[in-house]
Amino acid sequence: MHQLVKHPKHTEEQPHEQLAASNISLWVDCYDDIFSDFDLRPYTARNISDDFLRELRKLSHETESHIDELRLLLPENARDMPSEAIITKRLHGHFNKNLHYFEKKRKTEGKKDALLTVLGISMMVCAAFISSVKKQSLPLHILLVIFEPAGWFLVWISMEHLINGSRKEKPEIKFYSKMTRCKIVFLNR
Repeated sequence: MHQLVKHPKHTEEQPHEQLAASNISLWVDCYDDIFSDFDLRPYTARNISDDFLRELRKLSHETESHIDELRLLLPENARDMPSEAIITKRLHGHFNKNLHYFEKKRKTEGKKDALLTVLGISMMVCAAFISSVKKQSLPLHILLVIFEPAGWFLVWISMEHLINGSRKEKPEIKFYSKMTRCKIVFLNR
């Protein structure tokens, strides 16, 4: 990747509309800058470069609103329209796949944490019932000793994860959501 910019400098070849704040422009030397150097498969199956995604993520975080276009600027002699169509489809596929992955992960972990919260509350209710029994036997006392701290622990941990766990996925969901809705265009630089 040659140079990455959020807003390219205004030149005579670039109309003023290209400078809109809801666009991201990336300068690349060739199409291979978008893909992993270690993956030699064709563009239809090749992994997206971590460096490319890192720069894209950094630039997208600077834009709080949605992104209208992702503009990939290449030298005119390096452009190939059929490859651009494949790359556009591949990028959108990557963005959609990851958005669905993080949304599903957040939903699955939320259900698991809610279940653990209910289990913890149930254990505390059982502990309260056991402590209310007038004549406790040794097995009931052992259950009380186990249920009470275990119930508090499960509720505490699952609630903490419900609150903080979704924070981990939120930036990824926000990034991939922006990228799935943007139009990908290739331009001469």
